[in-house]
Amino acid sequence: MKLQLDFHPEISNEKIQIGNKITLLGSCFSDEIAIRLRNSGFHVVANPFGTIFHPTALANLLLTTDVEASVIKRDDLFFSWLAAGSIYSASKENLVAKLLELQNYLIESISTSNFLFVTFGTAFAYENEKYGSVVANCHKFPMSNFQKVLSSVSEMDQDWNLTLEKIYAINPNINIVFTVSPVRHIKDGIIENNRSKARLIELTNRFSEMTNTIYFPSYEIIIDVLRDYRFYKEDLIHPTNQAVDYIYKQLEYVFMDKQTQEITEQVRKLKANQKHKILYPESIKSVEFESVNNEKIADFLKNNPQVFW
Repeated sequence: MKLQLDFHPEISNEKIQIGNKITLLGSCFSDEIAIRLRNSGFHVVANPFGTIFHPTALANLLLTTDVEASVIKRDDLFFSWLAAGSIYSASKENLVAKLLELQNYLIESISTSNFLFVTFGTAFAYENEKYGSVVANCHKFPMSNFQKVLSSVSEMDQDWNLTLEKIYAINPNINIVFTVSPVRHIKDGIIENNRSKARLIELTNRFSEMTNTIYFPSYEIIIDVLRDYRFYKEDLIHPTNQAVDYIYKQLEYVFMDKQTQEITEQVRKLKANQKHKILYPESIKSVEFESVNNEKIADFLKNNPQVFW
């Protein structure tokens, strides 16, 4: 009896090579993938503005020219409708400077990256009338400040057509990979969450039909292949590490050749040994273990200088 459906995503012609730089934007799922890419020896830039879920809020990171207009004050701190709550300052001037620095950092990262992974989390938008757009985060302001709407595919498509134009103007050779987060937004409601995900899937399908972007089916792998709550954490919303590891292995299958996968596996093993907690660090065996592992790392990096350690 089959325990799961046989499904292997289509192998991409565009390959991630050791030494490539990868930028990731989007939901918390993109942060999980970024951790695994870093741990595999790639140069990774992930969510410099923090975790952002809505396509339009992500598009605003590149399309916004007046970052100062996004700044608001809550109590004694300043936040931005452009960014997550992790981006803040005690003064408006400092926050504006930080936002401009982050925007330039993102543009520079895109300009030098081989791949850009974009993970959409939800089509539900929180719009602030004074700001005039979808906010990246509500920053604990009362809900009376926002209008919650389920964005149409055409609205999000329009925003991202402009964004794709800008990305390709910055880096004509970049490979853009879209994916839909498998994290359930149950607070919106089960039916509502599925309608939201359906719009994101349709949105990414439009991109693949009209541009040379790539779609990676992380959502489908969780929902249709793993299909079991044992692959979700206790909240029944977020995938377990085991589930994310499975998706990452599928990502390697799609985007990396055998030689690259072998090198990344060696990187992970060496890093695991390096992080290994030694019970008696002063013992002769422990000192020898650490010395031998450091020699292995040095030899490995000498033979593979393109690995980002």
